Amino acid sequence: MIDEIVEVLTNDEVAEDFFLARLEAPHIAAHAQPGQFVNVEVSADVAPFLRMPLSVCAVHRQISCIDVLYQNMGPKSGQLSRCRVGEQLRCLGPLGKAFSPVPNTKRSVLVGGGIGVPPMIFLGSELVKKGAEVILLVGARSAAKHLGDSFFQVSATRLERATDDGSLGHHGLVTELLLRELATGACAVYTCGPHAMIEAVARACMASDVPCQVSLEEYMACGIGICVGCVVRVENADADNAYADYKRICVDGPVFDAREICWEH
Repeated sequence: MIDEIVEVLTNDEVAEDFFLARLEAPHIAAHAQPGQFVNVEVSADVAPFLRMPLSVCAVHRQISCIDVLYQNMGPKSGQLSRCRVGEQLRCLGPLGKAFSPVPNTKRSVLVGGGIGVPPMIFLGSELVKKGAEVILLVGARSAAKHLGDSFFQVSATRLERATDDGSLGHHGLVTELLLRELATGACAVYTCGPHAMIEAVARACMASDVPCQVSLEEYMACGIGICVGCVVRVENADADNAYADYKRICVDGPVFDAREICWEH
């Protein structure tokens, strides 16, 4: 982990309100693994003054660059969307715990929704390189919110889409596509997206006795575990230590075994 000064190489809108920025970041590019994130300082003048956590979407080690995909939905993401090529930003990373691909598993099912798609793209590309069969299931509210096919060319051997309004792919929830995959045979599942989607994926996998790793979405303000603002309740905690009921998503995660999380509300 290092607080690196990075340069914006590209910064383009790639779907409705979604932007992809390529950052020259030699240290982060050399060390980032699927599931990890970076904390970007977009401007000292934008309140609140905390950095913005962004999942690493892709790594281009040969040119020392990383890609981050983000949604323009607030003052900091808005400021980042206006950054021009050549601007420099401070970027802390790589942060967090990465995915640990299940050994001896030939078929992997990746489920991504919304801004949870970036780590699935990164993970999928690494699994494909190792010769795995990778089924990538992507959900969004509408066709306009989906990324183009080019984003997934090296990240999946098969891509399926779902939309809430039926404007592209399966009309319904992406978890409905997952249920079909779980019924077809052995696999390992990895997921990131809105909490309700992640919980539905986790419960479906546990019911089918399928290994599942979840990357939790939370506002990881400091990114290094100091502020304790991004905690999640876990199962089988130490009864003699109340603090052990929770883990910090930014350092103990964001990737967890689905069975480790307490999904009860």
